[in-house]
Amino acid sequence: MTITPYINLPGNAEEAMNFYKGIFGGTTEIMRWNEMPPNQKMPLSDDWQNKIMHCSLNIDEDVTLYLSDSLVNETPANNTVFLHVVFDSEDELRKAYKALSVDGKVNMPVDNTFWGSVYGDLVDKYGTGWGLEFPLSK
Repeated sequence: MTITPYINLPGNAEEAMNFYKGIFGGTTEIMRWNEMPPNQKMPLSDDWQNKIMHCSLNIDEDVTLYLSDSLVNETPANNTVFLHVVFDSEDELRKAYKALSVDGKVNMPVDNTFWGSVYGDLVDKYGTGWGLEFPLSK
């Protein structure tokens, strides 16, 4: 079984995808709304044609993130979803935390924890929550 986080955004999925790709690396596969067969029940405005219907950001063989521009006018903030990332080094964690926190909201600055990890959490500028961890026992 695989569970893949899927982030729905109100029209800025490509910007978010490029932002996350700049932090985590990886490759993308993108399907745009204009690639969908015409559907009278789901008409698309001209400014929505090139938006992302589905994007797969393949960070490595075990980590994939999906993104989409939701057709819903008011996509709710991702306040109930938190993406937890375990890093192979503290340096990687701190670099990602610094980048993700730009224009975001820091909930817990990166620090050593009582459970034996370096950890920090935040909500990025797209409303996505992140918990970033480096286990000190590695």
